Amino acid sequence: MKIPLSFRACHAEARAFDPVLADAYLEHTWIGDPPADAAMESLTGIDQATRHKLITAGMERDEAGLAEAPDPLRDFFREMDRPPPFPFDQEKALVGSRAFYEYSDMFFVGMVLDSLITGLSENLAKAFHITGRTAGNLRRVKQNTRHLVEITLPGGLDREGDGWKLTVRIRLIHAQMRYLLQRSGEWDVGVDGVPLNMAHMALAATGFSAINLQSVRKLGVRLTDEENAGFMHIWHYVQWLLGVPDALRFTTEKKALRIRAISRRCEMPPGPRATEVAHGYVNTVPELLGVSQPAKQRKLLNDLFRVSRALIGNERADQLGYPRQFTFGALGMVRLQRQLQILRAKVLPKSKALAYENFAGMMQRSVYDDVGINYRMPTTVSDKTSSPW
Repeated sequence: MKIPLSFRACHAEARAFDPVLADAYLEHTWIGDPPADAAMESLTGIDQATRHKLITAGMERDEAGLAEAPDPLRDFFREMDRPPPFPFDQEKALVGSRAFYEYSDMFFVGMVLDSLITGLSENLAKAFHITGRTAGNLRRVKQNTRHLVEITLPGGLDREGDGWKLTVRIRLIHAQMRYLLQRSGEWDVGVDGVPLNMAHMALAATGFSAINLQSVRKLGVRLTDEENAGFMHIWHYVQWLLGVPDALRFTTEKKALRIRAISRRCEMPPGPRATEVAHGYVNTVPELLGVSQPAKQRKLLNDLFRVSRALIGNERADQLGYPRQFTFGALGMVRLQRQLQILRAKVLPKSKALAYENFAGMMQRSVYDDVGINYRMPTTVSDKTSSPW
């Protein structure tokens, strides 16, 4: 079996753990997303405004507008309009959605301080490093938050829903970045595999789903089996929309954690690139929360790194260059603060329900464009020189 150079040393250990899953994971380090890749390559040389118009036509099922698009883009949207090869149970998903909105503040903490960070291998972080989407990228955190909000809204994953459209937009952006990275002169496929490959897409999905569920439980949230299963059911469908293949697409938390375990055995441990990305995520939170006074920012960042260390564990925190801190009581303090919020909402007569405040806060943190969804795409590999997208 052909394996990229940077993954070869881990092959034996990964196969000893699970030979079938290890081979599937490493095989997909060579595989991008053929339908989406062909669609985006067919738009090469077309100006940004026209690209936006053609992709919008596909998203909105505007047949007349899509008739002007290249065949690969039309083929891509025809394929996306087909139902998934498994039943998507709206009622089951709704149970997961309700749990998310009841505890969306904890899901947000888990996403930023755990799930976005623990999947960062040095291999995966290389794409962020080359594009410059590392330190202080507030827009990326808002995009992640917006996506999580929209896919969990009732009806959000319907064909006309914003959750569906944002997921497909992400898939096309990945394809465009894959195209740009492979032509950047900074990416060696023989060493690192295909950029933004399907193994890494599956790994990222485990973070937003199973690892996020683990995080909220560490933060004191008690979810029922039905709520856990409902949230994972949402992500089963999202994975399919993102193009994750059958061999790596998981349906349950247990299967997702198995893929995460294989990834730890297959991927290079975090190094300087992953460290830069991880610190960038944490450092965006004060700005996201509107904390601008320097002393308050320092205090908040100290607390954030402490909670994140408690969530991800000392070994991973040390690999990522976190400040050395004692974490005893860190998660307990978050739990206590939430209990006080619940108490306040019950005692004060004019207080809004905590679930409503959580929802409103998530919506506020997820706004990154003035109106609607834009389908602009990156035009250069460097985020600094690319047209806005």
